Amino acid sequence: MYPNVPSPARPGPASATLAPPGEQNDHRPVTLEGVDLDEGTARLERLTDEIVFLDRSAFLPASYRPATGLVRHVPVSPLLTAPPPQRPTHHPGRRTVAVAFAPEHGEHARDWTRQHGCPLLAPTGGITARASDKIDSLELLAEAGVAVPDCVVIPAKRRRSAASYWPDGWGAAVLQRRENNLAGRGTVLVDTPQALPAALNAWAGHTLRLSRLVHGLPLTVSACAGADRTVVSAVSHQLVGLPELTPGWGTHCGNQLVDDADLPAPLLSRVRDTARAVGDVLRRHGFRGVFGLDLVADDGTPVVVEINPRFQTVASLAQAAETAAGLLPLLGLHVLACLLPELPPVRAVKGPVPHLGQLVVHARRPGQVADLPRPGHYRLTREDGPLELLQPLDLTDPFDETALPP
Repeated sequence: MYPNVPSPARPGPASATLAPPGEQNDHRPVTLEGVDLDEGTARLERLTDEIVFLDRSAFLPASYRPATGLVRHVPVSPLLTAPPPQRPTHHPGRRTVAVAFAPEHGEHARDWTRQHGCPLLAPTGGITARASDKIDSLELLAEAGVAVPDCVVIPAKRRRSAASYWPDGWGAAVLQRRENNLAGRGTVLVDTPQALPAALNAWAGHTLRLSRLVHGLPLTVSACAGADRTVVSAVSHQLVGLPELTPGWGTHCGNQLVDDADLPAPLLSRVRDTARAVGDVLRRHGFRGVFGLDLVADDGTPVVVEINPRFQTVASLAQAAETAAGLLPLLGLHVLACLLPELPPVRAVKGPVPHLGQLVVHARRPGQVADLPRPGHYRLTREDGPLELLQPLDLTDPFDETALPP
């Protein structure tokens, strides 16, 4: 399935109670899991008066439903150069909690919560650092028993010849720095062994991971680790390195939600099982909250490329799908996972998800955006510009433009 092809309308989802393992006899794949929207909202209102989302963008609060005023956005991010917002008027007894898009990226979120006297709901730094590290995470993935690309770790110092690191039989490879949050700038394609020396020299002094290039459909799955279980939300087709949208080979360019009508049924189930296995390992190590997996479908097998121990931009689409299914959006589920010793009962939703997608266009130079394209169905094209609007978004649809990321 490709995001530039408009998808036909399909009937709404059906829901079911999540059966114990081994007792699910419905062969249609589960598309979403989550806490009932009404019950989850009631739990949140008993636990907190306000959820503050800290990021440069308001994309998660904008897609959060119901829009009751429980969630608000404050522009706090290491990617912003403006001074932090002034401290608001103090409300004695007000129970405020904060959630950050990537709390492990800098100290901005923790500085803001210390200044405002509220907790930051984020997993502990130790497990977050392990999960986000593209080398250290390999142990966690091995513990989960999931497939990863064949890879070699190249040390920062005292390296052998570049040719000695290239295994026999590899056609092409991917070289990665171990750090996360590099927006694709820490990943490069190495298409031949002869190209490896120059790639290694460009990152001299860094410990690197060289992986066999896996050809296949790139996917992302969103999930949430609670103390007692892992809840697997939406699966999406991930757009990476499209030259119409970015100059970077490994740069994220967008997502489109998928379900069993878009993927072979066994593959969707395997992707969800992979996310659950990784989430169960993360929570055993103390991780709580939302995370995502980037995968590649290799001949029906989900191969994990990396763990993102944080929210991803696709969460806005997942939240819209969850709302349509009568489930609590991911942001609310994250708060419950961080505050409760046990998540409320989880429902499984079987059936189609809304055909929602998003494109991320990367600027080649600094500048100011004066206007935004209107929501709708787009095709990537090199004629008359990179994007062609095929059909504006039907505003009678329950997902109006306020539910989509800005």
